[in-house]
Amino acid sequence: MNDSRAATLACTILACVALLVLHALMARIWLARNPHVSPQKATAMLGLALNIPLIVAVSAWGLRLQVPVGELLLALVYAVLAFNSVAYSYFHFFNLSETGRRIRMLLQLQEGEQIVVNGQASPYSGEVMVSQRLVRLLQMGQIGETGGCYRIDGRFLLGAAKLVRFIGRLTTGRADTVQGRTA
Repeated sequence: MNDSRAATLACTILACVALLVLHALMARIWLARNPHVSPQKATAMLGLALNIPLIVAVSAWGLRLQVPVGELLLALVYAVLAFNSVAYSYFHFFNLSETGRRIRMLLQLQEGEQIVVNGQASPYSGEVMVSQRLVRLLQMGQIGETGGCYRIDGRFLLGAAKLVRFIGRLTTGRADTVQGRTA
């Protein structure tokens, strides 16, 4: 393996390790002191932010080793794709803890069990579920609220939802339906 490939691989691996270490520190220190911040948004932003030092490190090594521009561009593409694939997987792995709780709650509701909220058993209504999701979307900056009316402020999750719906249409060959309405 030549020096530029080894440097690209080393930078990519270091970025992945940095993601794990910085996320652990962020969750224990910063998020603990800022409970209003969405942990999912913070994790996603950390993954995106780590692209900057990764690109700088790969570029610096490439320039130091006098790598031809074409090869350097390929190294940058590789590093960014490899790191973001790991970061994307890590985000979803991290998010499983929240999803696991939701799945358990839904199964408990289906069985007619009561769910413990703040140490007390109580029925967990759909209204509570919706209000918690609205709070989470507000925290993430994806929606805003004025006078009890909600509006879309962020376009990231909306764009992701449209992309997932499009891919679903491509793979299943049919449109999704929401309360009798085709999308």
